[in-house]
Amino acid sequence: MGGNVMQRSRSVGALALITIVILLFAACSSSATRTSTPPADTPGPQVGMDLTPTPTSERPVATPTPTLTPTPRPPGEPLPRLILPDVATMVERVRDSVVSVVAEIPNSGLFGGGSSFQSGSGVIFDDQGHILTNNHVIEGAISVVVTLDDGRQLDATIRGTDLLTDMAVLEVEVSSLPYVPFADPSSVRVGDWVIAIGNALALPGGPTVTLGIVSALNRTFQIDQNVTLYDLVQTDTIINPGNSGGPLLNLAGEVVGINTAVLRGGRVEGIGFAIGGETAIHVSRELIESGRVRWPWLGVIISDLNAEQAAELGLAAGQGILIQDALRDGPADRGGLERGDVMLSIEGNGTPQIRDLTLLLRFSFRIGDVVDVEVLRDGEMKTFQVSLGERPAV
Repeated sequence: MGGNVMQRSRSVGALALITIVILLFAACSSSATRTSTPPADTPGPQVGMDLTPTPTSERPVATPTPTLTPTPRPPGEPLPRLILPDVATMVERVRDSVVSVVAEIPNSGLFGGGSSFQSGSGVIFDDQGHILTNNHVIEGAISVVVTLDDGRQLDATIRGTDLLTDMAVLEVEVSSLPYVPFADPSSVRVGDWVIAIGNALALPGGPTVTLGIVSALNRTFQIDQNVTLYDLVQTDTIINPGNSGGPLLNLAGEVVGINTAVLRGGRVEGIGFAIGGETAIHVSRELIESGRVRWPWLGVIISDLNAEQAAELGLAAGQGILIQDALRDGPADRGGLERGDVMLSIEGNGTPQIRDLTLLLRFSFRIGDVVDVEVLRDGEMKTFQVSLGERPAV
């Protein structure tokens, strides 16, 4: 009996030991689970956090946050910068076509004798040795010398002049000189970059270069009592004495105009004028062909209507041109126009101001053309046919 009791005690002890081992193993496993480090992007339990599982159907869906990845700049690539006009390259290309012009003018004083010299600029515009400049640079000259950019001095002859546009064409007996073409006049815009090149102040060492923009187009400027210039390009490019006759160029190296006048003094700043390309092309062609320009002519003395005159006639300001007189036996007189008529159109083209009529006569018609001229006379519209004549020399 005692043996049985001892055997049962050993069995109970063994069972108890096994149970303790199992409980210790379970406790270690549980402790390991609770103390394991959670993933870095998953927060561990915090005080007060609700650990109750959320049903799958009610769990919020995470919305990914877009990430903007900058485009890497290749090593050595420069930062973007403002592109400015490449004046230097253009000037290098065209400066051989810009010349200095020196004219010898005989003195006309009381005792006469001797002569004086005046200088300006010019531009070679074809491969035949023709040079365009201002009439006032060479007016009255007994000799003209042009100096090329390479230093050569050449005697020049005056091929023709036109006082009404202040233009002149010179010719040298050297062909195949570098020249610059004219720009398409219709392509010139207000705000375009332009460059003036010329013999400013006759300074030694080559031409002077200045930069600006086209400030306005189709300007009118009266240079004296007898001459008013039309079709002018206004520019803020600096133009100094000696620049007269030199080219105003676009960035392509094409002639936009011929520098001719500048306003100075008082409160005036940055107002220079160049003869427009349309006039320069037309006049240079005429001077080469015949030595002079033959301008169509109506034979009238005219003025722009002022606001008071327009109101009295029931017209808007700037709507017509007042005929102050029709010259005896001139084209207008023979066609029936009279003093006091208000010209409204010619061949259907409106003539609100004198400059409009001038440009129409110069570029739209020829001497001998018969044109319909519409006028307002005594409150009635009338149309007369006029055969255009040739404007007498000034």
